[in-house]
Amino acid sequence: MTMKKRSRPAAWLATAVLAAGFAFAPALPATAAPGDFTTGFEAGDPQPTWVNSVESSTNIGGYCCALTGMESIVGSGTAHAGSTALLYSGNDLSATSSFSYNRVFDVNIPVTAATTLSYWVYPQSGGHLDVAVDLIFTDGSNLRDSGAVDQYGVRVHPTFQGNGSVLGFDKWNYVTSAIGNNVAGKTVDRILIAYDQPLNTGTFRGWFDDISILASAAPARLSSYVDTRRGSNSTGGYSRGNTFPGATVPNGFNFWTPITNGNSDNWLYEYSKTTVQGFAISHEPSPWIGDYGQLQIMPMTGGLKSTPDARKSTFSHANEVAQAHYYRTKLDTYNITAEMAPTDHAGVLRFTFPSSSDAVLLFDTIDSAGGSVVLDAANRTISGYSDHRGRRLYFSATVDHAIAATGNVSGQGATGWIRFATTANEQVTLKVGTSWMSVAQAASNLAQEVGSKSFDTVKEEAATIWDNTLGKVKVEGASTDRLVTFYSNMYRSFMYPNNRSEIVGGVRKYLSPYDNAVHDGQMYVNNGFWDTARAVWPLYTLLAPTRTGEMLDGMVNAYKNGGWTARWTGPGYIDIMVGTNQDLAFGDAYVKGVRNFDYNAAYASMVKNASVYSNDGSKGRKSLEVSTFKGYVPQDVRSESAAWTLEDANADFGIYAMASALGKTEDAAYFQSRALAYANLYSPSVGFFRGKNSNGTWRTSDANFKPNEWGYEFTEGDPWNYVTAAPQDPQGMANLFGGRAQLSSKIDSVFAASRDYLVGSYGGTIHEMLEAYDTNMGQYAHSNEPIHHMIYMYNYAGTPSKTQNRVREVLTKLYGSGAGTGNGYLGDEDNGQMSAWYVFSALGFYPARMGSTDYTIGAPLNPKATIALENGRTFTVEAPAVSDTNRYIQSATLNGVNYTKNYLTHADLLNGGTLSFVMGSSPSSWGTGAGDIPGSITSGSALPKPLADKLTGGTITASAENGTNENAAKLVDDTSLSKWLAFATTATLSYQFGGGASQVVKQYTLTSADDVPGRDPKNWTLQGSTDGTTWVTLDTRSNLDFSDRRQTRAFVVANNTAYSRYRLQITANHGAAETQLAEWELLG
Repeated sequence: MTMKKRSRPAAWLATAVLAAGFAFAPALPATAAPGDFTTGFEAGDPQPTWVNSVESSTNIGGYCCALTGMESIVGSGTAHAGSTALLYSGNDLSATSSFSYNRVFDVNIPVTAATTLSYWVYPQSGGHLDVAVDLIFTDGSNLRDSGAVDQYGVRVHPTFQGNGSVLGFDKWNYVTSAIGNNVAGKTVDRILIAYDQPLNTGTFRGWFDDISILASAAPARLSSYVDTRRGSNSTGGYSRGNTFPGATVPNGFNFWTPITNGNSDNWLYEYSKTTVQGFAISHEPSPWIGDYGQLQIMPMTGGLKSTPDARKSTFSHANEVAQAHYYRTKLDTYNITAEMAPTDHAGVLRFTFPSSSDAVLLFDTIDSAGGSVVLDAANRTISGYSDHRGRRLYFSATVDHAIAATGNVSGQGATGWIRFATTANEQVTLKVGTSWMSVAQAASNLAQEVGSKSFDTVKEEAATIWDNTLGKVKVEGASTDRLVTFYSNMYRSFMYPNNRSEIVGGVRKYLSPYDNAVHDGQMYVNNGFWDTARAVWPLYTLLAPTRTGEMLDGMVNAYKNGGWTARWTGPGYIDIMVGTNQDLAFGDAYVKGVRNFDYNAAYASMVKNASVYSNDGSKGRKSLEVSTFKGYVPQDVRSESAAWTLEDANADFGIYAMASALGKTEDAAYFQSRALAYANLYSPSVGFFRGKNSNGTWRTSDANFKPNEWGYEFTEGDPWNYVTAAPQDPQGMANLFGGRAQLSSKIDSVFAASRDYLVGSYGGTIHEMLEAYDTNMGQYAHSNEPIHHMIYMYNYAGTPSKTQNRVREVLTKLYGSGAGTGNGYLGDEDNGQMSAWYVFSALGFYPARMGSTDYTIGAPLNPKATIALENGRTFTVEAPAVSDTNRYIQSATLNGVNYTKNYLTHADLLNGGTLSFVMGSSPSSWGTGAGDIPGSITSGSALPKPLADKLTGGTITASAENGTNENAAKLVDDTSLSKWLAFATTATLSYQFGGGASQVVKQYTLTSADDVPGRDPKNWTLQGSTDGTTWVTLDTRSNLDFSDRRQTRAFVVANNTAYSRYRLQITANHGAAETQLAEWELLG
């Protein structure tokens, strides 16, 4: 778990004060009574019964300044929350046996089956991590020897905590343990803090804070586990998720969120802030893109304060409830409690006011230049629209309280307010409907979804919707902290993409952001496929295949409305990130059986992405005019060239998979070859993928190649991050490294490498570099998506135990509940991708090879999880003995039958049943057999070899051409931006290889040029010859067309003969007086 780093006090100052005999806080007796106990060591909290009181100790001296043993005293040097915490320090004097257990509180706390111990600990660097809270029971036993474990499965014993690979220096670490599982029926007599480190010597120092022992029952419903604030402790300079607490329904139309900075439409809510400036209707897909169509609402008393800074109110996280279906906080400045509950297109807000003659609700459309707020006191309505970021959102609201006055704010764009009087604790309910179409439709949406329903009814309905969604997976045997983490990740996985359709007169319609017209049907927006194709869409396909089809159909409508599907939609086309990974998402869903979408249109859009040049950077693939023919994106043509090449090859695998399933054999053959294009960028001399120029030279010399240098040919990463960038063909990738053993070793080297980085072409440090560094796993940068499959490549290398080890390390160190910190992730959460990785990995398997039906097995995080499948069956994964120690699979059974494969198929899951694991503390040979490894494009030991264009080094001629600018040579110049043109309706193109060479051609491609379709070839014949006299017909086509300009079409040739000459005889075009082509390839 990654926690926010805190500044460390000067040790000499703190210890000097101690030596002088000063006390940081009075040592008052603890006032715990039977029941719950909690202290933050603040004024008014229980204070230590004992100060610097050693219960048992061996070989521990004082930290400094005449101290003679381990100290334990309240101080104000740092704190997790508030201003004080419990300071501990000491000096380990022996490398064989050293410990100190200091008594702190005298208590009398019965332990029930539901009792949980939790605390925060901040070990300072230069010391040791072997610290924990310990408990002594009235029967003389203790917690440390009870076997109780924390949320990560590590024993709550100082030595085990230090060796557990979870605690970190110079940060607040959260530890929680369901101690009732081990010591129920006992009574806590004393609370201790403990150091126990038998191996090393030297001084140690740190702080404990917020210690609690609570006998609280588990939530009665899954939605209560969700904390939407996870990941919100982020900024533009450092991401711990870059999330905000959006109350919504799954894939909902709107988010309802508190706003801590009303002047920003990027970082809406920052956990570290102490004031709220509004409550907003949001549609933010990412802080890097920004919100749009936002409306802010702010309650207040004491007169109108219209600007965000003027109207802000302090608040406390202690008074906050942030769940998927509900948000509540207390506005301390105004003594107002604010609550929000969502429907799909509407929301209900409830404000509990104090007694006030000057209560106000403010409506702010954000943009100073646009928007409208219409106030109708008589009918108690507020309506209008926000033009925030150029996306007009209409709203229609009703309030259940008589309005005394209304007004608009002069000079602040469209900002309006209503005023009324309230009695103490009077509740005012505001119901708000929204629409992208009109105010009338917003009112209709409100009537359809809310109508006369109360706030509590809307809240309950939203909770039920989330219970049903989260209930698709039931986790058992996990700590509360892990359940919060798991189900909060489920929430994030189903937060995006967002519905954009509305029911208009009983018909589903949507206002398309792609052509600004209203269409019948469905649309979904706010999704970055560079992130989500990897795990989010496969998770939808597994857990909610019908919804998956609906959402994919909504994505296909972008193609129908705007000519292309979107790499990133927010809500329209956005020119960011690399690769058309939507091709992978479509293909993956189709091969797994999703059919309730227009898959023919989806397939056409995929082929267009891969074969048609786009002059709009937000659509299609960049540099396709060159990469189609060279087999890679040249670095001297475009930066991020390797990232584009590698992502596009993976996307081509998605097209290949869907083409195969649809029976499109020629397309399948062509795109299978293109899926191997990753090999064109592998450099055996350095052992990495790297950027290549147009002339075939590498971007750098071997001597200047630096695998930890960011940017240039890579996106948000370095060569280490992309070292396994071909999950579509793990065997081929392994063969490039020298075999499976070498692939395993290569991944080992990622974790063994120094985490240091060079800023490279970025010219300075970007947040992704910091997060990758803080991952502290060598060059493994889980904080960004392209690496998410890497650990699972160990299975393809025949070393699945390494997968099991590393997956658990990531699950336990890089994810957390965010309790008390707003953390939860390291790096951007990205539309659910970071969360979906966790959900899959915690279940024990992951779709590492997207576009196939395989799931690579890791190891389950928890003892049991059951998936409720849409077909009515269930699939259970159980590992009763799993723990942080027992992380390795020893054996497995599937439905009672011995199972040795280190992967599952989609059919295995859909058939239902139980996958059972026997776990152990050491790696085993399970899953290492030759027949236990999943498939690849490449088989055996052959190197991956995509088909290459053979039309190089020879002579090309044409029966007719248009001078030097549009001659036959343009057909083989590796760019579709030029063309050959003949003033004739028929023509013959001929090619002879140089030096008497002959070549076997397996496929050929023709690329249409930029002018009118009438000039495109319609009928033609391909022939080969060994002497130029006798010609053999290899392929004949008729009545073919090109649907787009600069489109490449591929054709398979049934041929095994090498010819020295080839010719293409065009016998008809589509009716123009001229014939043209941009490129001609012969592939072999």
